[in-house]
Amino acid sequence: MRAIACTQCGATIEHVSERSVIVDCEYCGARMFMDRGEFVVPPKPSTVTPPDLGLEVESDQTNSFVTVAGGAVGLIMIVLALFALIPKSKPEPSSQAYNVSKPSTPNPAYAWTAPVIAESAKPLPVVNYQPRVAWDGPDDMEYFDDPEVDVSSVSHLTSEEVKKTVFKNRVVKLKVVINTEGEINTVETISGHPLLVEAATASAKRSVFKSRSKPTTRILTYTFRVLDD
Repeated sequence: MRAIACTQCGATIEHVSERSVIVDCEYCGARMFMDRGEFVVPPKPSTVTPPDLGLEVESDQTNSFVTVAGGAVGLIMIVLALFALIPKSKPEPSSQAYNVSKPSTPNPAYAWTAPVIAESAKPLPVVNYQPRVAWDGPDDMEYFDDPEVDVSSVSHLTSEEVKKTVFKNRVVKLKVVINTEGEINTVETISGHPLLVEAATASAKRSVFKSRSKPTTRILTYTFRVLDD
């Protein structure tokens, strides 16, 4: 490393490498080229004085043009020679090469999870039955909706076990109120198995009687007769 003086402004430029080919002055901006260990300033192109329009100076213009062109060509040759001596730096790898996205594959730890095999659903018990309804009073029912017994809550039982439990007492009694339009709005349970009561209540609310002048209270008796398989 060495210190040199700027040939333009005279400022001292420190820390100049012995291998430097081009040095820029940080004070005046002048660029200096080193030739055999010495720093030289590239020649400035000479200015040409505009010719007097009243005089013929064709020979002077030609000589000035040749001088300027020769200086420019020489400067270009020097710059090309200096750039040819500068060692070429290897291109740095692009930062994009390191932007490796994470794979979207699942965590290998989950690959050891044993698959869960769902057990086949047990078939529901089947009981064949025939419903019948009776009541105290005139025969004024216009529509009877068959009750449907839902045995999904006792699916753990067999068909024979359902017959001996749910259908053991096959009679359901309900106290209902029939409005003037013949529909049942109020139902009270008197007796019966809960599953049969649920089916009979839904059936009573969907059944229709003849219209009347005032509401009527009746006792409906549902009988679920089990049929042979």
